[in-house]
Amino acid sequence: MFDPPPGYHDMLGDAEHNTRQSGYANLDVDEVGVVRARYPLPNAVPNLAMANTDKISRASQLMHLKRFLRAHVEDLDQYLVAMMDGTLPADTVERIAKAVAAWGTARPTLPSSVSV
Repeated sequence: MFDPPPGYHDMLGDAEHNTRQSGYANLDVDEVGVVRARYPLPNAVPNLAMANTDKISRASQLMHLKRFLRAHVEDLDQYLVAMMDGTLPADTVERIAKAVAAWGTARPTLPSSVSV
């Protein structure tokens, strides 16, 4: 019998949760504050995956990250401007992307090699 890989049920739960979710909601992001964002859609997975692969150029990774964020963050430009003027950390975009991608899940989790 086929056993689904770890996280398979988590992914299904995410997809099911998404069908009940609509519009923007408040998401608290460390060192950024409250961000108005949408719960990730299943069709966001390709952009998120491509933004995190080393098999394409950095420019292509950034293009996919931008697509993911533009589809999920209400006013992305305000965060980009705040990064440039120094009122938000330089890694604000990455913080927001990670928070949106892990929203409503048990992630991030510790690597299995780390004992608690």
